[in-house]
Amino acid sequence: MLIIKGFAQELEPKFGIKETHHFGAILPHRQIVNEVVEGHTYAAEISFYKQTTGKKDWQQTYDYPRVGISGLFMNLGNPKELGNALGVFSFVELSLNQRKINWRLKMGYGLGYITKPFDVATNYKNIVIGSPINALVYLNMGWDANLSNSFSASAGLSLIHFSNGSFARPNLGINIASLNLGLKYRFGETEEKIVSDIPDRDKAWKKKAMVGFGVKEIPPVKGPKYFVNSYSFNMIKQGKSKSSFGFGADLFYNSSLRDLIRTKEEAYEGTSLDNYRVGLVGIYSLDFGGISLLVEMGGYLLTQHKEQGYIYHRVATRYQVSDKIFLNLGLKTHFAVADFVEFGIGYNIVK
Repeated sequence: MLIIKGFAQELEPKFGIKETHHFGAILPHRQIVNEVVEGHTYAAEISFYKQTTGKKDWQQTYDYPRVGISGLFMNLGNPKELGNALGVFSFVELSLNQRKINWRLKMGYGLGYITKPFDVATNYKNIVIGSPINALVYLNMGWDANLSNSFSASAGLSLIHFSNGSFARPNLGINIASLNLGLKYRFGETEEKIVSDIPDRDKAWKKKAMVGFGVKEIPPVKGPKYFVNSYSFNMIKQGKSKSSFGFGADLFYNSSLRDLIRTKEEAYEGTSLDNYRVGLVGIYSLDFGGISLLVEMGGYLLTQHKEQGYIYHRVATRYQVSDKIFLNLGLKTHFAVADFVEFGIGYNIVK
């Protein structure tokens, strides 16, 4: 069965460049974060994008999104303890309507650099970020209005997150909410949007196995690094066009758990089995061709370390290298508290 598209083709400039200015504040997601919140945050962002034309099925499904790369310079509002932040990230920008004022969602992630991370001797008051290099996650909900054939103006609301995924303590993370204004210039050859018949996606349940690896640090600050290993089995079913859903089972080996238990129970000896956890997860993903953005919510069936609770989460990106092999980059958390960054490789099990 095919999904037939019949709307008129349109002409779009091939490229665009946009300058955006942000005004906002660090969100104190914990009371202790208020210790480093002083002034407002300011940011300048420059973005370069390419307008997709529907050469791949997913581009037509998502109504011809823009894909590109952005650079970000941010004043964090506390020059003494936090300094400034730099970032570079790839993004996809989706159109959510087709009106004169175009409603758009921009999602991206990449790397961020914090100029003044925690240092036990020189910057001990920075209790939110313990490393200069961090992961950066970017979300923006905005509205575009054309000023001419080449120029458009935008306004929006952004959420920007910096975290090292507990690779180095402290790691409360920096969350910044901001209002923004931007000016966009479109250029290059105009290209027609391709309109074609899109085949239905395979609705069969797919079996996926994955092994993941990570490194983390636990209190006290500047302590040893601990190895983390995960084994996952997923059952995934594709939806009609954009998303997939499923469930799975996880086995975690976290070499820090036994020591974490000992910090609360001094007389506790335990065994190496205390470092294992078993859980079940529900899975939802947005699919962009060979790339999927996953959100997972899970619960532990077996864990000896109970201080973090029984609920865990994952956000991850999977890239399909071939029909059978995929790569995974994810962050495992307990609600707003990062557990570890997970690098993985997986295999699609076929009959």
